[in-house]
Amino acid sequence: MVIGLSRILVLVPVTVCATISLPSEDYPRCNDRRSPPQTLAACRYDSDCMENAYCWNQEACYCKDGYVVYRNRSDFHCLKVADNIEDPCVANVQCHLTFTLHSECRNHVCQCSSTAHFVNGRCYESIGLGRICQTNNNCYVKDSYCVEGYCVCDHSQHSNPERTKCVKNAYLGDKCEQDYECVSKSTRCMEVCRCKVDYVLSEDGTRCLKAANSVGEDCQENPQCQEFLQNSVCQNNVCTCIEDYHRRGPVCVRDVGLGQRCVSHNECVTRTYKHSNSSELMNVDCSNGTIFYDAIEFIRNSSPLNILFDFQDRCTCAKDYIMSQELDDCIRYSESGATSWRACGIFSLTILANVSLWMLRRITES
Repeated sequence: MVIGLSRILVLVPVTVCATISLPSEDYPRCNDRRSPPQTLAACRYDSDCMENAYCWNQEACYCKDGYVVYRNRSDFHCLKVADNIEDPCVANVQCHLTFTLHSECRNHVCQCSSTAHFVNGRCYESIGLGRICQTNNNCYVKDSYCVEGYCVCDHSQHSNPERTKCVKNAYLGDKCEQDYECVSKSTRCMEVCRCKVDYVLSEDGTRCLKAANSVGEDCQENPQCQEFLQNSVCQNNVCTCIEDYHRRGPVCVRDVGLGQRCVSHNECVTRTYKHSNSSELMNVDCSNGTIFYDAIEFIRNSSPLNILFDFQDRCTCAKDYIMSQELDDCIRYSESGATSWRACGIFSLTILANVSLWMLRRITES
């Protein structure tokens, strides 16, 4: 018999005796049941034979139909073959002829051996889930069958971890009691089958998808990004920040330009510095921008002069950086200091000139 499973061929020897044959205890092949078991005692008449035997052809004693020869040391006996399980017996052979070699005479009655079970009038070797079998009758676990040479649960069930029983398949949203009941990938039992921690339900509600822990991770659907990452979407199969937000390390934070109020340096962006895998301080910082950067608001928007004394934190150039003349970037000081003097000088003159013009207009108007 050839059995295939996962491209592996397994040869399983199968011995099945025909209806008219039986296995012998001394020679476990198939012997013809029509040939009476010989006792080896010579005879001329039936009276020369032991009980339940007759003299065949005036040559030798044979057991009568329904009896089997049993040798006890040098003595032969004809014992009654058991018809039903738990019929009385004195030797295993009385059970074997009816219930196969997986039966035995135990406590003076015929029973299946400890490694077998009774089904359809015979004793079959008990085969557990996942083990090699020859027939469905080998598979003793309820609702299991012999499929391609192995005992497996039917299609609507699966094995528990101990392989001792078949349990009903529970899918997402189905009621459950144990984690192993849930068959959908990456699920666990919380009264019903739900996605595990770090997983999210797909948009169609049929799968659990890995949730992203960082911007830039692979994704298939928006929920994967939005479970732990605010202000992000799945774009081109990668978790990406939405408009007006940028990446800082693993998360998305709002865009805050130079001179605007901020909470953290991670919010601050410049023309050349926006998205970054790192959250370390670069060329821009969030710090107290008193007077200097409030003057930028004055230049840009002609804000009232009292904004110069607003002590809110704002995005400013970090240490060793100065603002560009376009007021949209932070550039590093040159080693000679020339760039520093030039940039600071031009920028300071611009601020003073605009402040002076504003004050002159106020005086003229009054």
